[in-house]
Amino acid sequence: MTTQFIFSIILLLVNFIIGLIVLTRKKKDIISKLFLLIIFSIILWTASNLILDFIRDQYFVLFAAKGAYVGAVLIAYSFLYFVLVFPKEEYQISKKIKIFILSCASIFILLSITNLLVKGVEIFSWGINIIPGLFYPFFMFYFVGFMAVALLILIRKLYTEKGVERLQVLYLFIGVILATIGGSLTNLIIPYFTEDFSISTYGPLFTIFFVGFTAFAILKHNLFNIKVIATELLVFAIWVAILFELLLEETLKERLFMAGLFVFTIIAGILLIRSVLREVEQKEQLEKLSKELKVINEKLVETDKMKSAMYSFVSHQIKAPISIIKGFAQLILDNSYGEINDKVRETVKLMKTSSDRLIGLTSDFLDLRRIEEGRMEYEFKEINIVDLVKNVFEELKLLASQKKLEFTLECAEEKIIVKADEQRLRQVILNLIENSVKYTPSGFVKVGLTTNDKRLTAKGVLFTVNDSGIGIRPEVLPELFDQFKRAKEARNIQGTGLGLYVAKEIVKAHNGEIWAESDGENKGSRFYVKLLIG
Repeated sequence: MTTQFIFSIILLLVNFIIGLIVLTRKKKDIISKLFLLIIFSIILWTASNLILDFIRDQYFVLFAAKGAYVGAVLIAYSFLYFVLVFPKEEYQISKKIKIFILSCASIFILLSITNLLVKGVEIFSWGINIIPGLFYPFFMFYFVGFMAVALLILIRKLYTEKGVERLQVLYLFIGVILATIGGSLTNLIIPYFTEDFSISTYGPLFTIFFVGFTAFAILKHNLFNIKVIATELLVFAIWVAILFELLLEETLKERLFMAGLFVFTIIAGILLIRSVLREVEQKEQLEKLSKELKVINEKLVETDKMKSAMYSFVSHQIKAPISIIKGFAQLILDNSYGEINDKVRETVKLMKTSSDRLIGLTSDFLDLRRIEEGRMEYEFKEINIVDLVKNVFEELKLLASQKKLEFTLECAEEKIIVKADEQRLRQVILNLIENSVKYTPSGFVKVGLTTNDKRLTAKGVLFTVNDSGIGIRPEVLPELFDQFKRAKEARNIQGTGLGLYVAKEIVKAHNGEIWAESDGENKGSRFYVKLLIG
């Protein structure tokens, strides 16, 4: 068994493996499918030449000669088609061009299996002589023409493509040039000057440069993970070494053993490569999902910024004119523009009440924006929370009396000092008491303040609001202090769903706790705020 035969077998195996690697990476890619067709054509051409070199049976030699020309026809066709679409699958080829090159290839494939291209073969001691048929000159024109056009397109793309695509074309071009130089040296130049044609049998070996560089070019924009490359190279080296050893063995027993070992290493190698590929693909999927998540998060952040900007704009644009309306309403009520009758006074009171409510709503929106942006400012100082609660209680007495509610305040102490932002803490207390009054159609609202309660685990003060109102359903309680969350039964009462959220954030900034309790719908509710003393 000659060295040339061994190298030819290894070449066939190498080309086949490279084709499978590319196809497994990009199964649905037309470029990888065309590349596989090129490899199939090269394998057919190489195998046919191998038969011509080592078999002397007239029938098989003629069959192999025709097979070699079928392979050559397919090489020219697939290479031109490949160059037309490479490196971007998006490149569109007109239907006319597709039909033309396919028709040419089909005609010469049909001619190859007749005597019109290869008329016959002559077997000599030095080798095989092919007798050309009537259409052989046309085949030469087809082959040289297709290959020349493909090379011109490739050269043009070297100048027109940019970035990674240009690099891909360059790799393909290098592979073509190396294969052409190697083939020319072994099949034309060296035999011509030395008159030794035996070296021409090594010409097909140079196709490995074309196949290797083209495979690398196809996968250049998504190169293998280094782990996959190392695994494939290791497995491939083991396969080649065992195959080489198998072909060199002399006894049947040794060949059977090496053949079994070769089959085992092929199966084990494929399983190993698939395992590594699966790991790499999972990693790539995670990276892809991570990038998609990052884009989504960026969009959410941008949307959130737009929302905050909108809140700020709308709130400021509403708050200013409403404050002016409220001011004028107060002036009218104070008789600054003269005496008014009772009907007008009631109307202006409603106007002022509505203005107060709108100002409160816009304030909630502004506070929401400040909280989200981390710009909520606090001015902490020591204050008497008893006075603060009493002032708010007195302020809401009129509203409670209008609804004929039992409105009471229970506080045994005259002075409880806490460190707080007075305006912000007042906002929390006002919101809780006002909510209880609003959501209690009849019955009572009881406000309490104490430093003596079992719920106080440290030195602190507990503010409570207990009412007999519409209550809170158990499923609503966990999300009661979230943004825009309102109980279904409370939707008939005006509000934004932001008051309790803002109150929670303010209490949190005071290192306190706020929570709510209720026995259920129409069973009243209890709100608590726990703060540290001093």
